[in-house]
Amino acid sequence: MQFILDNLAAVTASQQRAEERAARAERRIETTERQIKGITTLMKIGMKLVGKLQQGQEELQKGQEEIQKGHRELQKELKELAAAQKRTDRKFDRFLDSLKNGSNGHSGHKKG
Repeated sequence: MQFILDNLAAVTASQQRAEERAARAERRIETTERQIKGITTLMKIGMKLVGKLQQGQEELQKGQEEIQKGHRELQKELKELAAAQKRTDRKFDRFLDSLKNGSNGHSGHKKG
């Protein structure tokens, strides 16, 4: 009879240890599930942010392209302005020369 009681006590102790291990394993599984859920949430947020970042980069690139286009147009207009200024300067120089020479533009004679 003592043998049966001893075995029953050993089985009961073993069963209790197994239940404790199962409870610890279950807590670890719950913790792991919470961690996986948290990581999944972070990944979703991260993917949204990456999408917004890509969209922002595309908009920035478009803006830079527009700025470059405007810069090229401005350079072209400045070259045209410089050419027009040179033409104006030459005309003005000819006008000043005509005044120095005393010509009034009508008779072609110098004042005397």
